[in-house]
Amino acid sequence: MLHQKEKMILNYLSQDSSQYITSRELAEKMSCSDRTVRTYLKNLSQELTKLGGGVAIESKQGFGYRLSIQDDKLYQQLLSENHIQNSMVNADITDRHHFILNKLMFEQEGLLFEDLMDQLFVSRSTLSADFKKIRQLLEKYHLTIESRANKGVYVVGSEQDKRHFIMDYFFSGQFMKNIHQYVRQDVLKLPINFEELTMVILDESRSQGLKLSDFVIQNLVVHIALAIKRLQSGFHISAIDLDAVRYEKEILVARSILQRIRLATQVDFPSSEVNYIALHLISKGENRNRTTEGNITSQLRQELMGSLQRLDKETGYHFSGDFTLSEGLLAHLEVLMERLENDVHLDNPLLDEIKANYMDAFSLTRTMLSYLEVLQVEELSEDEIAYIALHIMAALERYKEEHKPNALVICATGFGSAQMLRHRLQNELSQYVNVAEMVGYYDINDEKLSGVDCIISTIDLSNLVFTIPVYKVSVFLKEDEVLYIKKELSKLTAKKTKQHLRSSKGKLTDFFDDYFSKNYFTILEETDKDAVLRHMVSLLNDEDDDQYEQEMLDLMNQRSKMSTVVFDETIAVPHPIKALDKNHKIAVAIVKNGLVWDDYFTKIQLVFLISSSIYGNEGLADITKGIVDLVDLPDIKEKMIACQDFEEFKTLFLSLDQDK
Repeated sequence: MLHQKEKMILNYLSQDSSQYITSRELAEKMSCSDRTVRTYLKNLSQELTKLGGGVAIESKQGFGYRLSIQDDKLYQQLLSENHIQNSMVNADITDRHHFILNKLMFEQEGLLFEDLMDQLFVSRSTLSADFKKIRQLLEKYHLTIESRANKGVYVVGSEQDKRHFIMDYFFSGQFMKNIHQYVRQDVLKLPINFEELTMVILDESRSQGLKLSDFVIQNLVVHIALAIKRLQSGFHISAIDLDAVRYEKEILVARSILQRIRLATQVDFPSSEVNYIALHLISKGENRNRTTEGNITSQLRQELMGSLQRLDKETGYHFSGDFTLSEGLLAHLEVLMERLENDVHLDNPLLDEIKANYMDAFSLTRTMLSYLEVLQVEELSEDEIAYIALHIMAALERYKEEHKPNALVICATGFGSAQMLRHRLQNELSQYVNVAEMVGYYDINDEKLSGVDCIISTIDLSNLVFTIPVYKVSVFLKEDEVLYIKKELSKLTAKKTKQHLRSSKGKLTDFFDDYFSKNYFTILEETDKDAVLRHMVSLLNDEDDDQYEQEMLDLMNQRSKMSTVVFDETIAVPHPIKALDKNHKIAVAIVKNGLVWDDYFTKIQLVFLISSSIYGNEGLADITKGIVDLVDLPDIKEKMIACQDFEEFKTLFLSLDQDK
């Protein structure tokens, strides 16, 4: 069994197993000495060695330590045997607060600091800081946190104030947003809204002392909403048997909940629905066999987290880090397994809509369930899978919201016009993009572009090349411009979330010969930055104009002062700040041994010198996208650096179309 400090080290190392972390950094996080951390690292390494090599701590002189996980199943077993809740291993501060408040407000019992430190894998100082924030949250509702020896910390205040806080903190904002997203009321057309349903469930369960987490209540709200829809659609609900004596309290609360909903909606629920509601309440009630059910829950939790992690690797999402998703799924699957044991299956009134409009989420759900050994997916109907898909759909919406592209808005007009454009962008595109900042043309620099995913500009920037897309609009942001940007931002969001989307397939072949030429191509073994740029400019000087070369170099220098033209450690794309040539063209230099571009990039091997046309540059955006794509295609990039002539370069560049 691992010591609590060893669990904390495992937590920190697991947050990013690709990065090394020093013992000094670990010591700071854990509020102990460097020497103590090294002792715990040694002990942890010895414990991991007993697993047979599937999980190990790697150390590297001068870099530190990192966790190597070769066997995911073995890693999950390690977490399970040491009672580590995988969903909390990488929990951020918001998740920790949510977890602590769930225990304080719903379990309604004292918490020991030592237990919380063990469950959350944080130091006492971190936990103390968390409670300071939590006290500030509760203070607005006249609630306080008190502590007693051997009893721990607990919330003191009136039940009315507690319910007020619960509704505001757990069941407004993000909860209602998520529930509206994946169970749309315009589809259900319910005679009662989700907020009212939540208040009824909360009131009745707390009045009888049932300890339900917010995730159980959320699932129950969805269940009742769909139960109403099932009844409206004429679906038959089969009976389910429950021990009326053992679950007397849960059945009583379920009956009270449905009675209040019946009065509010005039929907006549069959008596069998009482037991379905009670089943949700039993899932976290006090009357269950704690040891047996705890073991099943622990196994289900570990398998679920392993399943979500496998899904992460396959999709590029980060489902395993979504605390709301993992806890919501766990609560749902516990009830589902109870129903399957009783051979009870539910029809889903949303099945057709989910399959028609959210098939990707439905397929992801089926894949995720197939990884669970404790639950055989063959036992599940499409109706059941669609219920679980609602959680995945909500997670995808949250992920999309968190990963909205950031836009730098460039506007050359006065303050009033700029504010009008900002207002239009917020009204029309706030769902699709975050406006990071609004700047003038001459204020563009690397700092402004840092963390930005696209540029929205009222100025024509087609003569400049950036590593991110540029969308030109008018100050008034006309309707056709809004539609265009929505479409482009949707593509950008998909690329940002999955990180492997490619666009413009087939376009490189159409435009390659318009820009590239054997006459503008050179291969060099060794050179320096000034020499290669002068040589490339001379290649582009078709008319042998004496003034052309110096003017081009001056304009390139002005552009480089605006923001970097280096795309990655081996690719640079210099170009003039304004168009100079009549015909667009691109010079290419391959520098075999690399050259020093600046203090940060010391081995540039691919240089693309882009000279746009003063008349028009059709296809330039597609060509530059192709160059940007090289950054994420190291194999093609290496082959391009090693190529021997222009024809080989052309073949490799056009192959970018096939890799998209």
